[in-house]
Amino acid sequence: MAEINKLGNVVARCPGCDGGKSTFEYSAEGRQLGSTAVVTRKPYSQYEDCDVQFRLFRCAGCGRGGLGAIRMMKTHSTYPADIWQLLWFYPEAKARLPLPKETPKGIVMEFREAEICKENECFRASAAMFRSVIDKVLRQNGYKIRQLKNLKEQIDAAAADGVITEARKRKAHEDVRVLGNDVLHDEWREVKEEDVDLAHHYTQRVLEDFYDDRESVLKLIREAGRKPIEDVSSEDEQDET
Repeated sequence: MAEINKLGNVVARCPGCDGGKSTFEYSAEGRQLGSTAVVTRKPYSQYEDCDVQFRLFRCAGCGRGGLGAIRMMKTHSTYPADIWQLLWFYPEAKARLPLPKETPKGIVMEFREAEICKENECFRASAAMFRSVIDKVLRQNGYKIRQLKNLKEQIDAAAADGVITEARKRKAHEDVRVLGNDVLHDEWREVKEEDVDLAHHYTQRVLEDFYDDRESVLKLIREAGRKPIEDVSSEDEQDET
């Protein structure tokens, strides 16, 4: 969660720095980047008027801009001496989960986009994209075949082959597939952050299962008669089209 320090700078996870913690500065080359002040009550104070400054910031690492709302101690107060509290800061990344080095680039990008949706509170979109990650992982590992009609059967097959555990299979169904299916196929309903937190966590775990010890997994799926992307030639791809 973003915090403001005594110097008036904001410390937050930066989306431009891959979710790493960075300092967002309110001035550059000795000049403030810009601000505007307003005396308001709601939504920042229920009981009394308060002075709020909306301030521009810049990441010291990548240069990305940010906007913060800061409640001040008094009207026409001096910044940063009279800071009361940071009300909110945007944009702020959440902690991004590490992925195995062998994870294919396209799957990594899909996973990161799902994280970005989650950070921006687009929880339904995030849930659908985490499901999509699982779908693409199974496709690249030879589970998208006619005999396995849907994602449920494909996850079950991966567990039967020993690539994922029975416990992981259950979580992949309950916390990723079913949630994503609700978003894609059912009537609109609110998806809460804690639901997507679980999908986030267990999608990462599935990626670890497939790519953390890639050679061992390749042996398992080949012994089961699957055809992973590593074994697909350009001629095979042309035949599929």
